[in-house]
Amino acid sequence: MGLLTHEIGSVSLYDRPGPGGPWHPVWSLTIAGPCVAFGLVRRLPQACVFGVVLVLVAYVSATFGAAPPREVEAEPFRAIRTRDQLILSVGPGSMTFNETIVLSPLTKREDLQPGRPNLLHILIPPLWLKEGESERPAFGTLRPYYSSSHGRVHRFALMRPDGEKVLNSELITPDCRYVLTLEFGHVIPARFTVNVGFSSSRGITPETQFFYTPSNDGYPVVSGPSETVLTDLHLNTDASLQPWKVVQGDKVLPRATDYLVRLDRELNHVIRFAQE
Repeated sequence: MGLLTHEIGSVSLYDRPGPGGPWHPVWSLTIAGPCVAFGLVRRLPQACVFGVVLVLVAYVSATFGAAPPREVEAEPFRAIRTRDQLILSVGPGSMTFNETIVLSPLTKREDLQPGRPNLLHILIPPLWLKEGESERPAFGTLRPYYSSSHGRVHRFALMRPDGEKVLNSELITPDCRYVLTLEFGHVIPARFTVNVGFSSSRGITPETQFFYTPSNDGYPVVSGPSETVLTDLHLNTDASLQPWKVVQGDKVLPRATDYLVRLDRELNHVIRFAQE
């Protein structure tokens, strides 16, 4: 009779001279790489043991063999924001921040290959606030709500400028960016929409200031139609926070409507409340 054991990293065979005698190792196999512990110990006729060992080795080799070479990620294509709308709703007990982005590929590529992913990176800056002398992100989430009309989400993470992923909300800084990477096939739509949303049950006081830099996905802003270089900010506030204003440098931006201000992309803006 023989005893076959399968543990993490090895397969061993034991034998003993007679009933009741001690077990002695007679053969073992060390497996390089990860292995699943089946937790199974059985007594088998000795003639069957080596057959079982061969089956185990074949299973482990097939399941945990060398991984195929990692495919190099394709160069992302570029799309312009043909519309970028922010809706900020704030009050003493809650606040929400939602962004709707309509994008269009900058150029139509004819050489897209079926089966090869085509990636697009969308950069979403955090909304930052200042309360008295302290500053913090308005929303401490590492992964906000999102949806997309087209494409598959390849990756969505909060990243530092050096490319490191932020793993703790206490490590969020104003220069971090939420990086949403969408994956498309060889057919890319002429227009598609992305929605991102933040919410918090923590409100603000009239002394609070918001800091925000509208994104152009890391590309320099060039002249063009206003919807491709300006971001619409719709601001809904509690009566205790009225009136409000948006400042860019030393300039107070005019309102397009009672609730709408247009922000220049890639420029810093400050939102102040209870301002006469």
